[in-house]
Parts: sequence; structure tokens; C-alpha cells
Amino acid sequence: RKSGGNVSISRDVSGEGVQHALLKIVEGNIVNVPKEPGRKNPRGEFLQIDTSNILFICGGAYAGLERIVNRRIDVASIGFGAEMKKEIEDPKVQGRYFDSVIPKDLVDFGMIPEFVGRFPVIVSTKGLDLENLMNILTKPKNSIMKQYKRLFAIDDVEFYITDCGLKEIAKEAFVRGTGARGLRSITDRVLMETQYIVPSLEDVHTVYLDAAAVRGERKPVLLKDPEMTVEKYEQLMSEGRDHVDGAMVVSIDEEDSDADRYEVA
Repeated sequence: RKSGGNVSISRDVSGEGVQHALLKIVEGNIVNVPKEPGRKNPRGEFLQIDTSNILFICGGAYAGLERIVNRRIDVASIGFGAEMKKEIEDPKVQGRYFDSVIPKDLVDFGMIPEFVGRFPVIVSTKGLDLENLMNILTKPKNSIMKQYKRLFAIDDVEFYITDCGLKEIAKEAFVRGTGARGLRSITDRVLMETQYIVPSLEDVHTVYLDAAAVRGERKPVLLKDPEMTVEKYEQLMSEGRDHVDGAMVVSIDEEDSDADRYEVA
């Protein structure tokens, strides 16, 4: 991407050298590919590949491209018919801008015209909303929630998360702008202490996680009484009780942890 109007002679700031190299591959040529990639073997054997019949699909985040489209479409104006200023940071607004991208916008972004001209079709994708993030947490075969269920099942403990808890995790990732990658870090932060405490407690049978625990208002809840089910716990909490017998909040004794720290030191 171009960083400005002035192009340095000694430094390829905009990556045009890489684009010219890719252009030779995309336009259809016989290129030499090292059999064993790496700088340690510069004189190794090469394989010749004909790229004439290869379909190339290129993609990227293109951070800042929406501002270029905004300057082209929403020209500043005043008067009764003036367009109101749009929130560029809004994912929905960004999605509409990406749908309106033309080759000229990509050239202004920093790509060379020859490279852009080799891709006749430009398609944009939409950002993940709350519903998509919640589905990513639960529906994939190896989803984060299923991984935690297997993790706690090692100690014969069930893991239960409420719908509001899932929505709160998705909401926090959405606000941060980290998307699906941020779901793991948020969940790990909330359940970090719980993972270390549960193996040492023999009478715990369920880990209960809700929106309050995700927001940090309190720690996750451990159900210890065999007769205390998730349905019964939720019913008692809905009655406005501050404490429920047979359930405890995750806590780590700071004095014990300090003593352990000094012993290790």
C-alpha cells in the first residue's frame, strides 16, 4: 500500500516490486519454483510450473480502503440536499463501501494498475455479526465451547454456558473488532482460574457460566451439591437470592498463592 505521494528510490514502501513479481505469475508464464524453499540453499533445484491454466483468487483485509471509497462517493457538500456524514467505523457502512469498490480505488490504495487489471471480478465479504460469532462458538465440529466441554469432562465435570453468556462473549469480540480470532482469548480469560481449580475439587459436578461472569461482575459458578441441577440453580437465582447452598463462586486464596510464589523463589 502506498504511504504517500512521494515514492522512495531505495525502499519499496508500497510493495510494487512484489506486485510486479506476482504479475508475471498471474498473467500466465512458466515460472521456476524452488524445490526446497529457503535461503540456506539458494542454488537448489527448481521446478517449472506453467501458470497459464491456474485460477488465481487473491484476498486481503484492505484496511483503510473504505475511506478511499468514502472520499469518492460521499463528496463533502453543504445546503439542504447535503449528505449526512457517515460513520465509517460501522461494519454495515464498511460493507456497503466495499460493495462499491472499483479498480481505481484499488490503484489509489497502492496496487499497480497492471496487477489490478488481471482480476476482472471484485467481490467483497461482509463482516461477522453477533449471530455469526455465536454460531462460531458452538456449531463447528471443533468449536471453542465443545473443546471446553471435553476439557472439563476429563475431571467428570460438565460445562454449561447460558445463551446470554454466549451473546456476551460474541458482543465483546464484536466491540473489540477482533472478530472470530478474539473469541478464544475472551473465553480463556474468563475460564482461566476455573481450569486450575476444578481438578482439585472432587465434589464439583458442573461449571456454570453466564453473562455476569463474562462481564467480570463475578467469577463462574461451581455446582457441588449432587441435587443442585442447572435448572434448579437458575430458578433459585431468579427468585433474587444472593447465595445458593450447594453452589460456590470460583475463588483462589491469595495467601496460598503468595506462599507458593515465595517457596518457588
